[in-house]
Amino acid sequence: MKELFKRYENVILLLALFIFASILLANNVKGKTAANPLERFALTLTSPLQRFVMFSYHTVSDAWFGYIALVNTNKANIQLRKQVEKARFKSGLLLEELKKYRRVDSLLSYHPIARSGFQVAEVIAWDSTNVAQTLVINKGNRDNVYENMVALTHDGLVGRVVTATGHASRVLMITDARSAVDAYVQNSRARCIVVGQNKRQCIIRYLSRDAEVKPGDTLISSGLGGIFPKGLPLGKVSSLEPGEGMLFYRAEMKPGFNLDKIEEVLIMTGPSNRMEKGVKK
Repeated sequence: MKELFKRYENVILLLALFIFASILLANNVKGKTAANPLERFALTLTSPLQRFVMFSYHTVSDAWFGYIALVNTNKANIQLRKQVEKARFKSGLLLEELKKYRRVDSLLSYHPIARSGFQVAEVIAWDSTNVAQTLVINKGNRDNVYENMVALTHDGLVGRVVTATGHASRVLMITDARSAVDAYVQNSRARCIVVGQNKRQCIIRYLSRDAEVKPGDTLISSGLGGIFPKGLPLGKVSSLEPGEGMLFYRAEMKPGFNLDKIEEVLIMTGPSNRMEKGVKK
């Protein structure tokens, strides 16, 4: 105990003096008497310590309450960020719905559907390789979609349904090598056949060298063959060169639809369309 007292002797005496001076000051305030020399000496001696203590108190207090305020502000910022992220997510969904509405509205404004019933179908898968050019849509027999029904967009003919199940169907696009569409040039009415080649361009066969045709002309389905209705735009002539024997052009067509941007298609399901396909009502 003595060793502890000796070690902190100065500190203990300073604290005792501080307490004594504080008691004198308190009594003086209560009694409203003038300060005596001892009080003035104690005040002079202890005032630096009091200032240090008060400065330390305010510093620690400000730091503590600043920390509390910072923690609360951080929590509020986290909540605000979550709300902003949620609002951004909802905004993205609404924007996507708006874009879908505009695409579907554009599809429904396409004139050929006025004479036929239709189903708006979403593309859920597609295969664009050197082996096949097909789409899978989310409509099938339960939606009155059957084989050989026509698929199109507002840009023109896409293809026909080749396989239909209860809830999904596969569409063979006109760019597939197994596809052939009887067609004619819209302006000159020159006959030809549009054949797929598993690429983004189709081949134009049997287009006479005597035909009045030039790159950029539109090709239209002729209605022959019992599959595709007459008057559906197929695409535009993209290249035109004299073929061997000078009887037919060697030509290609760029389809009207953009494979990379197809998200919905129209499936023509009207009564006349179904009879043409041989589908039972």
